[in-house]
Amino acid sequence: MILLRTFNSKCTPQALEYLDAHVNDWIKETNPTIRFTNQSFGVVEGKGGQRDPQIFVNIWYEPSQ
Repeated sequence: MILLRTFNSKCTPQALEYLDAHVNDWIKETNPTIRFTNQSFGVVEGKGGQRDPQIFVNIWYEPSQ
């Protein structure tokens, strides 16, 4: 069964560094077989009306056995 995991982050250097660490930690912990990845970029509007650029990373994977 192929599953989907989505990660997202703001686009500051510090936030992207955290995103990298978060994805890498998830990979180390779950040891998935990654089948496909993609990324997209968009602007998300917060509750206060502020608009923040965001990156979204999708990973389609099969859980480790």
